[in-house]
Amino acid sequence: MSYQSKLLCVLYLLCIVPTACVGWIAYNQSINSLEKRVNEDLEVIIGQFNNTLEKQVEDFERYSMLPYSTEEIFDIIATPFSPRDQWGYRELTNQQRLIQLITTYPSVNSMIEGMLFYGTNGSIYGYRTSGDKSINPEYKPYEEDWFRQAIAREGGLVISGLRDEAQFNGKTFKTITIARQLIDREFNPAAVVAVDIKPAFIQKTIRSLSFKNVHVTVAGPSGAIYSTDPAIAEELLETRDEHIYPTGSPESAEAGADGKGQTGNGVSKYTASRAVSAPPSGPSRQFRLSSKVNGESRAWNGVSRYNDYTGWTTYLLVDRKELLKESASIKKITFLVLLFVFAGAALLSWLLARGLSRPIRGLIRSMSKVEMGRFEVAAAIPYERKDELGQLHYRYNRMVAHLDELINSIEDSERKKRSAELYALRARINPHFLYNTLNSIRMLALLQQSDHIAKLLQSLSKLLHSNMKMVRDLVTLEEETELLKEYVLLMELRYTNRFTVRWSVAEAALKARIPVMLLQPLLENAIFHGPRNMEQQLRISVQAELLEDNRHLRIVVEDDGQGIDPVKVMELNTSASEGELSIGVRNVRDRIRLRYGMPYGLTIQSERGQGTKATIIMPYQHGEENEDVEPAGR
Repeated sequence: MSYQSKLLCVLYLLCIVPTACVGWIAYNQSINSLEKRVNEDLEVIIGQFNNTLEKQVEDFERYSMLPYSTEEIFDIIATPFSPRDQWGYRELTNQQRLIQLITTYPSVNSMIEGMLFYGTNGSIYGYRTSGDKSINPEYKPYEEDWFRQAIAREGGLVISGLRDEAQFNGKTFKTITIARQLIDREFNPAAVVAVDIKPAFIQKTIRSLSFKNVHVTVAGPSGAIYSTDPAIAEELLETRDEHIYPTGSPESAEAGADGKGQTGNGVSKYTASRAVSAPPSGPSRQFRLSSKVNGESRAWNGVSRYNDYTGWTTYLLVDRKELLKESASIKKITFLVLLFVFAGAALLSWLLARGLSRPIRGLIRSMSKVEMGRFEVAAAIPYERKDELGQLHYRYNRMVAHLDELINSIEDSERKKRSAELYALRARINPHFLYNTLNSIRMLALLQQSDHIAKLLQSLSKLLHSNMKMVRDLVTLEEETELLKEYVLLMELRYTNRFTVRWSVAEAALKARIPVMLLQPLLENAIFHGPRNMEQQLRISVQAELLEDNRHLRIVVEDDGQGIDPVKVMELNTSASEGELSIGVRNVRDRIRLRYGMPYGLTIQSERGQGTKATIIMPYQHGEENEDVEPAGR
């Protein structure tokens, strides 16, 4: 990542993360506050609801005590039992009279469906307020839990859960039975009285309390007694010991504010210290429920309370979706604030990152140009900055401008210096050359008078004419070899049959441009210093070729003469010697290095009696290029 991208990310995160955390905390606090208030309301409601149910059950309990105020009922129940198919006048009269007595009770409360008396002698008498009122003699409730508990409690109250009443002929009906054992005047068990109550009294109580968006389930030990939604009640009671989180437990925290935290099958685990089905009577218990009804996952906030008197547990549940509807406005405002902060933070971060990185990118571009030798100042900042970046930009531009001035000054000085040195070297060559040439003409004129003098003077005139053209720095290798051939002709007139020259110049190398009069000193040294004796002819070869990369030119002047002493060779290769031989060699080497740089130059190879080899390596420049090309090697 670029510096701007990193800086943008850091600034954006520094703005966004704290804001998002604050918004999230504020939203969760609002939900928790709303949840706490709803739970407190549910605790008040469940307390009122349980008290109302308990009061109504107490009213129903009084009906089970009414037989004690009517002794005639005990007389009828105590009559010896006989099967119904053997009933006579007495049994029919007792049945009618008992019905007359008990029919006055249910009429007081419309929620009482019927009343039954199970005598200890096996007799069964009863009355129902609606439907078929006749007794079904085949049905015996003696093995049911409520009946056995009534016998076991010896007069104590027993309240059953929701059950099917089958004691009357016709269809069975759902009822809640309040039962107790009746004791006669001699304190002996006389009968069990059972009062069947309609479950609708719970619904009536719920309507009277005006519950809104609250699911209510009243459950006994054996299951639901009443529920506003049977599907939810079934899920609640089937899994209440596994799905319910007491508020404040670790599992509740894992469930989270949205009621999630489910296991793989969509339900959670319950780890409370007491079973929800039988909590202690007293304060209500808050819990969260995660359920799955008809394939739909739902989360609930709930309150439960157990009643010691009735043995029932009441559950009030509020769907968290409904609960959180009230926080929708808070959520919307929080989201809008976060969105505004996100956008503002993004814009601010981008502006800051751009303002910090833009001058740096300008400096990088300028540095790249400086690296390539172009001393250009960085682009000006659109406004004057007084901070550290502004100072850096200002100082850098001043440094680049100063460096550019220094480089131009040094380059101009070096150019002038090289030009002066080249002209000085050429000036040293001309007197030496003219001296030798004129000396040769003088010696020839003394020895003989012949037409050769005319040829000698003709060659001399050509050489002098070429020397007069030395105002050019570079000539082609072809022009240089033509000049050398005239020089060889001149030397042959002086040293007849003393040497031969073999030319081996590659066609591709003829157009190469080299400094003028570069090879003449090397050829002159070979002719003057190479011969071993007067009798043996000296063989000289001049070779020129392009190297494999076609970027370099190699010229070799080689002879098979007497060679040079190794110490002298070392001095020649290091420009440390003085003398007639060294002048030409050092001149050639210095001219090459001044023009093309240190990697190029002249190398002398020689051994005593093995001849001498002078090798020039220089850049290849084609003859069609501009002759005023600047010398290389700053």
